[in-house]
Amino acid sequence: MSTVVRTTPDSSERGRAAIGVANRYGYFSADGAEYCITDPKTPRPWVNIIANPRMGLAVSQTGSGFTWIDNSQLAVITRWQQDLAQDSSGKFLYVRDADSGEVWSLSPAPVWAKYDRYTCHHGLGYSTFVTEFGGIRAEWTLFCHVSETVELWRVELHNRSDRSRRLELCAYLEWCCGVAPSPRREFHKLFIETEFDARRGAVFARNHMWEVPSERDGHWNTDFPYVSALACTEPVFSAQGDKVAFVGRYGDLKSPEALQQDLWQPAFGRHEDAVAALRSVVELRRGERRRLGYALAVGESHEGTERLLDGMLDVDVMDRALDEVRSSWRERLAAHRVETPEPSLNFLTNDWLRYQAISGRIWGRCGYYQQSGAYGFRDQLQDSQVWLTIEPERCREQIRLHAEHQFADGSVYHWWHPLSEQGHITRMTDDLLWLAFVATNYIKETGDLGFLSDVARFIDDEQPQPLVEHVRRAFTRVFERISPRGLPYIGAGDWNDGLSAVGLQERGESIWLGHFLVGLLADWAEIYRRIATKRGGTAVSAVNCDWEESAVEFERRREKLIAAINEHGWDGKWYLRATLDDGSKLGSAENRVARIFLNAQTWAVLNDVAPAERAAQCMAAVRKHLVSDAGALLLAPAFDQPDPKIGYITRYAPGLRENGGVYTHAATWAIAAACKLRDHELVGRLLTAMNPALKDPDKYWAEPYVTPGNVDGPSSPHHGRGGWTWYTGSAAWLHRVVNEWVLGVRPEWDGLRIDPCLPSDWKRASMTRPWRGCTYDIRIERSNELAEGAPAEVMMDGTKLATNVVAPPAEAGERHDVQVRCR
Repeated sequence: MSTVVRTTPDSSERGRAAIGVANRYGYFSADGAEYCITDPKTPRPWVNIIANPRMGLAVSQTGSGFTWIDNSQLAVITRWQQDLAQDSSGKFLYVRDADSGEVWSLSPAPVWAKYDRYTCHHGLGYSTFVTEFGGIRAEWTLFCHVSETVELWRVELHNRSDRSRRLELCAYLEWCCGVAPSPRREFHKLFIETEFDARRGAVFARNHMWEVPSERDGHWNTDFPYVSALACTEPVFSAQGDKVAFVGRYGDLKSPEALQQDLWQPAFGRHEDAVAALRSVVELRRGERRRLGYALAVGESHEGTERLLDGMLDVDVMDRALDEVRSSWRERLAAHRVETPEPSLNFLTNDWLRYQAISGRIWGRCGYYQQSGAYGFRDQLQDSQVWLTIEPERCREQIRLHAEHQFADGSVYHWWHPLSEQGHITRMTDDLLWLAFVATNYIKETGDLGFLSDVARFIDDEQPQPLVEHVRRAFTRVFERISPRGLPYIGAGDWNDGLSAVGLQERGESIWLGHFLVGLLADWAEIYRRIATKRGGTAVSAVNCDWEESAVEFERRREKLIAAINEHGWDGKWYLRATLDDGSKLGSAENRVARIFLNAQTWAVLNDVAPAERAAQCMAAVRKHLVSDAGALLLAPAFDQPDPKIGYITRYAPGLRENGGVYTHAATWAIAAACKLRDHELVGRLLTAMNPALKDPDKYWAEPYVTPGNVDGPSSPHHGRGGWTWYTGSAAWLHRVVNEWVLGVRPEWDGLRIDPCLPSDWKRASMTRPWRGCTYDIRIERSNELAEGAPAEVMMDGTKLATNVVAPPAEAGERHDVQVRCR
């Protein structure tokens, strides 16, 4: 399955693998928990998004990046310029040899010294730069404390030269303390105040103007609600708070004038260009090692930030904090693991996809391509499913959070910003339904119907209501937006935001949304029936609803919707994507461009809208028109002219993002649909195409250890180029599809279905998975003795089961051995 060269890297460096998946720029460590970059000039920045639930940082292999707290757009602590061509702005550590005057940095940027040795280790919760220059070996590790709002830098120096060395270390950053990216830097800096605390060796910063408006105080009339500080464990003999004083007039960060000056003229206060620079002296005998550290702390007050610094400015404390970060990720991801014949897929599925979803999407809501900071109503709800097998309570919390951002009429914010609570009220119908979708999957995973009794307020109604009522109101609003032909209106787009004008007049219809709704109607008919028989808790019972009657109504609506889709949405060889307000078709063979869309075919299969013959036809069309070496395209052919009747998707260049590229979120669903139709060859082809570790990095550009948001399609001259990494819903979805469809272990209402569809060249796979309080060790073997299409044969604890569904455990805490034979 793999198309990359497997190498045996030099084992002399920390973290090198005995055998790993390598390319010319780096490799996975032996356990897959680190990606080690050996050439800093990767095609584009290869980054790590490191976060705890409140604070985070982005750092690339050059050392560039930024730090935030609570919101990666509205509360950015350090300034960074989003320039992926240069990637030389951020927080840096300089070293100057006091005897020779030579200067280098402990990451490639900003000095770009010619190292004798360089490796950047991106790990789960940390990044470490290992460099050697002029006989000085250095390790610089950046990470966030597991729970406190402090970023820590652990530094270890080793004098490997033949003489004693006197080194000057200088930490540098530029303060933002507000909204980013900001086009008004010169205006913004007028409000930042800095001070130097000589006793602590710390530079403090605060901003007297936050660009988030206040209903009470108006615009530009509130303080940034945090105080930040940078400090060092070593004595600080020089500090600077002004950028020009540090870099020099028209100087740059590559060779700051201050580093060649013995005496600095410090400038702090409210009238400077606010930065923090701290210089310390480290003397090393030949062969000596020295540890030191820095803390970037953020608190709600000056005193709170002081307490954070006082508790963290000790190298032993920092070492323990780093150990805690590593162990927290190891323990968090340990319970659910897979083993397949493709090592890189194991590394992605076991660690990196979930780390990307949790650290980048749920906690950080941030990537190098996008500083969002906001919660997307549909986005983080889908991402939260990554918690279901390991910490389902966190998924439950996410569901409640989103329910609190719903209006009493069932409409929701498309997105909203924590801190400001400002949001955009959606005109997209699908946003309303993802609450029901994720709640369904929570119940299937946990068996806890009573969670629907959890209460949450509406934005415009302080009276708390149970979650089941929130879901019911979402359905009610969707039912009000059904066309005379029985199809849901698309509004300002559905899952595809770029179809932003298709239904602005509330006449355009969405065929994909119909497929999506069909599945939800089936699920919630079942949930309502279960509530009717089990009652689900006091709050659920208190809702004024006849649950059995609702179940019957949903089943009737589902049948009518399936009939309407197949009557009005079938185009002859595949399903339409939508109709426009003027009634014209989108995703039809009649169209010149955008003749076929992926989601309209895959969800017809997944939600049993398509009869068997049509399911085969539409997936054959996917194979013919949409499957490429880069993955399954979202649509084809690409739009080549802007069309204001359709939306901004038509304004992308052909082949970019949704416009004829591989949109990886949707491409994961194509794998699931191929699994459902038992197309082993297509499953393997798409899985290989989506695996970033198997790409030619000079063609692909993006990181090989996380998923991209998109890959350029064939209409682009850069077909196969990845982009928009980290901030994408594809990470959580690819993890789910590999586990639930490829390995085929899917939770259902009353059991764990085991229905693998392994790629053609796989002989076996295995999984350890928790489910409803027990652990299941599942081993899957391919057998040619089974008939094509026959269900898998399952033995549990030595007993052959009558079906391929494992019943819920009778007692929690048990461990079960499951043997599976599949075609």
